Amino acid sequence: MRLTGRVLAGVFFLSAATAALLFYSFRERPPEPRGLLIYAPAPQVELLPVYLGVALGSFETAGLDLHVVYAAEEKPTRKQPALNAWQLEDVIYARTLGNESSVVVWILTQQEYAVLLGREPEPFAWEKTCRKSIITAEPTSATTAILEELLRQNNVYPHREATLMQNIPPELRIPVFLAGTGSYLVAPEPAATLLVQKKQAFPAAPLTLDAPVPRTVLAAPEGEARSNRAVIKAFNQVLAGACNHLYARPAGEIAWVVGPCFPHLSLPTLEKVIARGQQERIWSTDGKADPAHFNRLQEILKRAGELPRPLACEEVFWGQKSEAGSQKSEIE
Repeated sequence: MRLTGRVLAGVFFLSAATAALLFYSFRERPPEPRGLLIYAPAPQVELLPVYLGVALGSFETAGLDLHVVYAAEEKPTRKQPALNAWQLEDVIYARTLGNESSVVVWILTQQEYAVLLGREPEPFAWEKTCRKSIITAEPTSATTAILEELLRQNNVYPHREATLMQNIPPELRIPVFLAGTGSYLVAPEPAATLLVQKKQAFPAAPLTLDAPVPRTVLAAPEGEARSNRAVIKAFNQVLAGACNHLYARPAGEIAWVVGPCFPHLSLPTLEKVIARGQQERIWSTDGKADPAHFNRLQEILKRAGELPRPLACEEVFWGQKSEAGSQKSEIE
């Protein structure tokens, strides 16, 4: 029996469909995205390179399923690698006291992102803080240690010539200042910009030093960092690109891209915060530790009386190799 042209066409179509089905069934499937979590206390501008990488789809392109989880949110039950957004001094204290052996895998910021605010819109000089009170963070915070360092550099002796109010809980510092207590206030960003915009406080001086000091970092338990080496390496590569993009583009453009991460801020406010960070080079572009900068922070903490013992750079920073086999601390 002869097959008509229509029947032959149907047979050919069926054969082609079957072959295509078999091909897609047995070919190697693309790998599942590798999950990674970042735990942070709340949305913070220090995490801007992370937000930018997520918004641009850079992590997704690299095969990473990245999620930022805040303290108020319920932590995922499934096990996957996680990094903590901490201040570097917290990592140092935990290691020196033996509470936890976490290592830093990336430095987010290389300067303190806070501002000294006053009550009047007037020219500022550090000697004006003599016989005045300053509301600042707790004594163990490097923010306060950096404030003390700046006071000493300008011939003002903290606690003797300037009173530091360090016992006020974080959530009450701004309300207490607005209620009339204290002559000056140390405020982090973006709170500092919001207070200035409302004319409730006025900028006196940034808390930036003459050389970088590592501040906000991403850290993980040492064993977990080692077992997830490939994921962290891929993450760091994407973050380096995001940091470079952060400095290469206008602040307004960056604010528009990451705006959804800061629903409590208007775009103009966020643009001002980012522009200041760009100008002062707040964010690290390579996330790596410079032993001299790390030891500088330890010197500042030691002078403030808060450093239990100095640590070598390679103890704290994951993958950091010492020079000539060992890296001695300059503050020993």
